[in-house]
Amino acid sequence: MRDQTRESGLDLIKAVCIVLVVIWHLQPIRAEMLPDACAAAFWGKQAIGFFYQNLSLLAVPSFVLISLYLFISKLSRSGDYWKKRFLRLFQIYVFWVGIQFILYLLLGGELPLPLKTILRSGGPDLPLTPAIPSIFYYLFILMVSTLLALIFFKLPDKLKPVVSLVVIFGSIVYFLVTPLIGRGVDTRSMLGYYIYIPVAYYLYRYKDQFVRYRWVFLTGFILSVVYEWAFSGMTSAYARLPVFFGVLFFVSMFISSRAGTNPATRFLSIYSLGIFALHPYWMAALMIVSGAFLFPDGVLAAGGVPAGVSLFVATFILTCLSAYGLGKTKFRVYVS
Repeated sequence: MRDQTRESGLDLIKAVCIVLVVIWHLQPIRAEMLPDACAAAFWGKQAIGFFYQNLSLLAVPSFVLISLYLFISKLSRSGDYWKKRFLRLFQIYVFWVGIQFILYLLLGGELPLPLKTILRSGGPDLPLTPAIPSIFYYLFILMVSTLLALIFFKLPDKLKPVVSLVVIFGSIVYFLVTPLIGRGVDTRSMLGYYIYIPVAYYLYRYKDQFVRYRWVFLTGFILSVVYEWAFSGMTSAYARLPVFFGVLFFVSMFISSRAGTNPATRFLSIYSLGIFALHPYWMAALMIVSGAFLFPDGVLAAGGVPAGVSLFVATFILTCLSAYGLGKTKFRVYVS
C-alpha cells in the first residue's frame, strides 16, 4: 500500500542523492580509464571531471538541507519535536560509529586515536589499502546543524533576517576567498554547512518562491562554475559556490513535484540511511576479494571501465539487499 504521508518530491531528491553518494565514493568511470587518442575521449574526460566535481558533490549538502527543512517543518507543528529528533540522531550516530570502531580494531587498527576521530570524524578510517574513510562525519554534521537550526528557529523574528544575512553573505564571501588564497576547507568542517541552516528555514517558509526562482539558482550555478574554472580553481569539496547554487537549484526543482514516485524511488528514499551507511563496507569487501582473485594490481587499474562499473553494480545491489534485510529486523531504526 502506498504511504499517503510521503512527499514524492522529497523521495525523489533523497533517491537521487543516495545514488550520487555511492557513485562519488566508487567513481566507477574515471578520466584515466579513457584513451587519449581521440577528441571524443578528451571531451569524455571533461564531462567526467565536471560530473564528479560539480554534480555528485551536491548529494551530501542536499541531504543536510532537506533534513533541516523537515526538522523545521515538524518543529513548527510540535515544539517538543527536537527532543525526539536529537535522540534519534544520537542513537544512529553511536550505533554506526560503534560499528566503525569495531571493524577498525578487527582489521588491526592502532590505539589510541585523537578525540576528533571519535566525534567530528565519525570514527576512524578503516586501515585497508587504500584506506576506507569514515563517512559518519555526516551524522555529526547533521547533529550540529540540527542544534543550530533549533537555536535559529527560537530567535526573534526580527533577528532572523539579520543572522541569515550574516551567515549567508559571510559563507559566500568565504567560499569565494578561500580558493583564491589556496586554502582548502575540510570536508568534515561545519564551515561548508552553516549556510544551509537559514536557507532551510526560509525554504520551509517560502517554498513556492524558491521554486519560482529555480532558474536564478541555475544561473548562479553556471556563473560560479565559470568563475571557479577561470579564476579560483577548486580547493574544497563542499565549501564552494557551485555546490551551494547547485543544491538550491536541485532542491527547488524537485521539492514540489506532484508526480507519483515509483517503487524503486520510494525504496531508495526509505532506505537511504542504510545504503549510505553500508555501501563503504560492501565496497571494501568487494575490492578485497577482487584484488585477491581477479585484479591483483588493483581493480580499477587492471579492469578499467568494465571492472569499475561491475564493482559499482555489485556494491549497490548488495547494499540495497542488506539494508532491506536489516529493515525487517529490530535494527530498522538504523537503516530507514
